Amino acid sequence: MHDQELVGPYKLVAVDVREQMVLCRALEGGNCAGDNLPEPTIFAAGGDDRFVVLARHPTAVGERMNRGVAEFYYLERSASETDPRFRAEVLGPFDRDQFEAEKRRLGLPAFSVVFEDLE
Repeated sequence: MHDQELVGPYKLVAVDVREQMVLCRALEGGNCAGDNLPEPTIFAAGGDDRFVVLARHPTAVGERMNRGVAEFYYLERSASETDPRFRAEVLGPFDRDQFEAEKRRLGLPAFSVVFEDLE
């Protein structure tokens, strides 16, 4: 089990194996909502008071992650993000070049957590 705070209510969680790493929002009572957030396998993430950024290798249910493909996403944080009904607007997937352009344009944060074994 991996359960790591990222920024605000956002956490990186993997229940059985690290290849299941996802981003979710912590809710009252210990629950974690993953609605509308990218599926496994998250291998890098970061955040600040405005944005959350993540990188993942797509992983189909019942299959191993595809390290040959890297997808990049970001979402703008909201004052409503702790409301259980909140659904984050996730932008992406971007390839590396597209993501770097968005990073420069918006001032997106760096990846503060990188799982080298999943990269």
